[in-house]
Amino acid sequence: MIFVSGANGQFARAVINSILEDAGAAGLAVGTRNVDTPFARELAERGVSVRPADYRDPGLMQRALQGIQKALFIPTYDPDEVRLQQNLNAIGAAQAAGVRHVVYASFLNAECPLVEHSRAVHFPTEQALAASGLHYTILRHALYADLLVGDLAETLADGAFRRPGGKARCAYVARADLGCSAARVLLRDEPPGRTYSETMEQNHSGEEVAALMSEVFARPVRYEPVAAADWPQYMTRKWGVPPEISRSTLGTMQAIEAGEFDIVTQDYRDITGRPARSLRPFLESGRESMPA
Repeated sequence: MIFVSGANGQFARAVINSILEDAGAAGLAVGTRNVDTPFARELAERGVSVRPADYRDPGLMQRALQGIQKALFIPTYDPDEVRLQQNLNAIGAAQAAGVRHVVYASFLNAECPLVEHSRAVHFPTEQALAASGLHYTILRHALYADLLVGDLAETLADGAFRRPGGKARCAYVARADLGCSAARVLLRDEPPGRTYSETMEQNHSGEEVAALMSEVFARPVRYEPVAAADWPQYMTRKWGVPPEISRSTLGTMQAIEAGEFDIVTQDYRDITGRPARSLRPFLESGRESMPA
């Protein structure tokens, strides 16, 4: 039986929907802190085993993982100072419940010391899995391409795409594509101990992103750099992101400026047999979903 944590989150939903499309509900269990959301109820109605699960509660996690052979652990969006212990709780629960194989959703170039959530959460979790005795797979995700269009209406309205990075190139990948590849790893007989770095097969600078937006949306878009040091305040002021979350992005933005994510791999192709969508078709899918 397969288990997906954090079922109400956007990445988990992409994974779950891919599994349902490819293999149906039989043999699928999901865990969530809230089993009463519309999505969780819909899954239960479709025959998915929906289980209360919370990384903060090792006993509850162990019960949620009973009968599970392979589990996908997705980190929470809680503050970084508590997320490592949450992940360690989940690993311990997997050991106690007899889970055979754990798949962990990590971050690209997880060894990079600039990135707070990699330094404090992802890389130590990878190391803990390697020492756990469990079979494991690490899925290191590039930055979500979805974050490039989170403020698309504003970008198109004033013609400015504002992000840190300057001329540095950065790897992206669509969240929905990552859902497909994670589902494939969960559904197949995956050899243990592999680490995949999942990216589009071309990376981009901020100027290139803006140029593609201009072409796809047929409106002039220019790139306006935002200094990494100013980005957390920008996120809070412009997008309403809580300060404790926006502050944790500073290292990621510094890493982009330093070229730490100037990485291109074919690992996504190795998992799925096809390349991840490039940025142009990703943006085109966003154009098609825009109101007329």
